[in-house]
Amino acid sequence: MLCIAAFIVLLFLAAVSAKYRRLLRRAWSCVTRRVTFRPCDTTFRQDVKDSLLAPLALRAPRLVAPASVAIEVVAWVMVLSLVVSLYIVARSGLNLAVYGTCDKADPAACSLSATQGCGIGSARPGFGESLRSGDVIGAVRNEAADVGDTVSALPRMFRSWDAAEYALPQASYQGGYRDGRPTALEVIDPGCQFCAQLFANVRESGFAEKNNVTYIVYPIGSDLLPRFANSPLIARYLTAVRLTEAQAGTHANNPTDWLLLENIFVGRRPDGVAWQTWFNEDASPQEATAQLQAWLAGAGYDQAAIAQIAELAASDRVRDVIAEGKRVVDDDIQTVTIPSMIADGRLHMGAISAQDLAEAN
Repeated sequence: MLCIAAFIVLLFLAAVSAKYRRLLRRAWSCVTRRVTFRPCDTTFRQDVKDSLLAPLALRAPRLVAPASVAIEVVAWVMVLSLVVSLYIVARSGLNLAVYGTCDKADPAACSLSATQGCGIGSARPGFGESLRSGDVIGAVRNEAADVGDTVSALPRMFRSWDAAEYALPQASYQGGYRDGRPTALEVIDPGCQFCAQLFANVRESGFAEKNNVTYIVYPIGSDLLPRFANSPLIARYLTAVRLTEAQAGTHANNPTDWLLLENIFVGRRPDGVAWQTWFNEDASPQEATAQLQAWLAGAGYDQAAIAQIAELAASDRVRDVIAEGKRVVDDDIQTVTIPSMIADGRLHMGAISAQDLAEAN
């Protein structure tokens, strides 16, 4: 490892001074033999150690032996650090190419990406988390699986996307479905602030007037541990309303679930607090339920109909529909960013700007 570490150091020194280039050539000769599992047939390794230890041998001969060991340890650390760094750079670059972000868990944290969104995360523990729990084998296995997921998603970079293929049964459309218009599909979490931004941008750009816009609701996390406290509850009500109106054949041009989304994403309480913020930070499940039912009443539902929707929202049928939507997102669309949108033959990740939406029309 010493000759490899020396080569790394000399590579930088030779870039600023020609006097190191002869040593660099000797180091490279030694490295090429090492990486091909052949013994280094030069004295370069010993020359490096002698040059480092000579001053110490004159002043403190007893320290030469431990210093020699320390040099080997430092060389190993340098080489391993370089290998790990190169791997992280390669993995991040691959994620950036496939998912639009170098950090799949937190897309907005990647400074190289313009993606603005909430990360879906992964069901499997991260590499560091597994190591901290003492599961070394699991850490390696999960890291390999994570990279494998990214590699398997590579083909989507070169395909044309048709949003209609991923629209769920009994889908509702913003402003109603219009024949002859292309379909656009959003993947949203009611609690994600970037979904609210996308909703506002769609309205500002007039995108929904030229496209049949539908959505898959994807509450990030699990019902027991959601990313946003009331997102699973809201998702169940949105789904129950959609199923109810699809079965009854009502509200085709003004779906009530889109009214709920509009209130949540762009509406504000009388005290000026955004409804989305209130649902995420202040509302208890009982308060959130009461507010959703109040909006249903304002949309014309009587108490008996609201009770039926509440019962349906708590049913296994609704949970299965939401689970199927999440499966489509995870397995078929394979996005890691909420919101995502399939439109104009492409998969867009993050909150698309109003200008880009207007240009896509």
